[in-house]
Amino acid sequence: MATETILTIILLLVVFLLFVTFISRYKRCPSNKILVVYGKTGKGAARCVHGGAAFVLPLLQDYEYLDLEPFVVPIDLDNALSQENIRVSVPTTVTAAVSNQEGVMQNAAIRLLGLSREQIQSQAQDIILGQMRAVIATMQIEEINRDRQAFMSKVNEAVSTEMEKIGLAVINVNIKDIEDESGYIKALGQKAAAEAINQASIDVAEQEKMGKVGVAERERDQRTDVAAANAAADIGEAEAARDRRQRVAALESEAQIGEAEATRNKRRMVSALDAEAVQAESEAESKKAGYMAQQTVAEEVARQKGQEAAKAADGAIRVAQEKAEKDAEDARALREEARLRAEIVVEAEAQKQKLVVQAEAEKVRKTLVAEGEAAAVLAERRAEAEGTQAILDAKAEGYKELVAACGGKDQAAAAFLIVERLTEVAGIQAEAIQNLPLEKIVVWDGGNGQGGMSNLGQRLMGAVPPMHELAKLAGLELPEFLGRMAGGANPAVGGEAETGKPSE
Repeated sequence: MATETILTIILLLVVFLLFVTFISRYKRCPSNKILVVYGKTGKGAARCVHGGAAFVLPLLQDYEYLDLEPFVVPIDLDNALSQENIRVSVPTTVTAAVSNQEGVMQNAAIRLLGLSREQIQSQAQDIILGQMRAVIATMQIEEINRDRQAFMSKVNEAVSTEMEKIGLAVINVNIKDIEDESGYIKALGQKAAAEAINQASIDVAEQEKMGKVGVAERERDQRTDVAAANAAADIGEAEAARDRRQRVAALESEAQIGEAEATRNKRRMVSALDAEAVQAESEAESKKAGYMAQQTVAEEVARQKGQEAAKAADGAIRVAQEKAEKDAEDARALREEARLRAEIVVEAEAQKQKLVVQAEAEKVRKTLVAEGEAAAVLAERRAEAEGTQAILDAKAEGYKELVAACGGKDQAAAAFLIVERLTEVAGIQAEAIQNLPLEKIVVWDGGNGQGGMSNLGQRLMGAVPPMHELAKLAGLELPEFLGRMAGGANPAVGGEAETGKPSE
């Protein structure tokens, strides 16, 4: 039993140790390093891992790290021959680092694994010096000095190709300065400086010349402009004086014409106002005559209405008497009813409240009916008033147009109105005398000795009182085209009028 326990414990310890060993052999690669697994990898001399992890088999494999941090390689290049066989010195600094590109990392694992930083920099320095000497040998000094960007591009291209062979990548190439033993570059600088100085002197002289020429041209233009301005001022003053004289003459002429027109317009206005005043007086006289004729007709109508009102009053009195008798009968009936109610007070008292309610309801109903009737009567009266006002306005407008149609002659307009109303006046007179008891009829004979029906029209006109006399009774004077009364002549019959004898 104890032996089995010991074996179990030993087995567990072995399993634990194996687990710890396997965990310790699982290696993770940082981002700034390359994990190089070498030994029995099955993929060449080494397996490179960047930015991941790998399991390193114990006993069969081992590992190391390559640092990816950049390093600076100083290059002090002296006595390098150019294309013209001139020795130049090109101090340069190159920034490089281990490449993390696939394929190039295997070169670094093969050639740089296990080397220190100084050893790697030494290998890179030798490669860079050789490539720079080769590039300088293909270029002229003037080309190197003038286009340094192209020189650095060639150096970068040549060095990068050779550096990748050992697993390095060129990050930057910085050329500090370019010097030569013969002083050729210095002479080129002095030549360029002298050319710049000479060109500057030429430019200064050219600018001074242009300045002097410009000043002279400005002075010339100034004198020309001053002379032109003085001439234009003189011409403008002369033109202004001429225009002023012309304007003054035109204003004086316009003033005289305006005074003449004002005088003529004043005379026209006075004439027009006088004509309007005469027309207004004529219209006033015409309106006065029309109003008097209407007043006469209205008085006749009022008299007839008074007679009708008297008749209506008589009828109303009789109706009132009959109503009074009926009210007396009703009073007697009410007294008898009161006596009967006094005998049956108890029953009447029971119906009292009901009657009161009904009476109040009837009162309210009558009140509402009366208010409605009053409102209807008021609306009717208002409508009649508006109709009357409209008729009067229409008449006034018609009278105005009639006077205007008559050419402003109020007498002619009044004559038209009188002729229009003669038939109504005749009708009113006929109604006034149609019910009168006539005992005799007086006929006015023309006195011409003619009788019978042959001259009935003239005899009828002679039998009617003259039209002018009727108009004078109304306070009017008829126009002459209806006949003129002069010296007792009868316009209706013609000739000299004789004193007619009334015959019965």
